[in-house]
Amino acid sequence: MNIELNAIMSRFPEYRERILKQIKENEEFESLCSEYELCVDILRTIDKEAELRKSELHEYLEIKIELEQEVMKYLG
Repeated sequence: MNIELNAIMSRFPEYRERILKQIKENEEFESLCSEYELCVDILRTIDKEAELRKSELHEYLEIKIELEQEVMKYLG
C-alpha cells in the first residue's frame, strides 16, 4: 500500500476504517483508490490552469478594448 489517500479520505471521511481495511485486503479497491487520487490531482491541475487562462483572457480583452479605442482615434 504505497498510494496517497488524501482525496479518498477527504471525500469519504466517515469510511476511514473501511477504506484502510479494503486497501489492505483488496487489490481492485486499491487500484480504484489510486485512479481516484490521480483523477482528483488532474482536476486540480486543470482548475489551476483554467484560473490562469481566465486571468490571461481578461488581460487580452482589456488590450483589445484599448486597441479599439486607438483605432477609433483614426476613424472618428
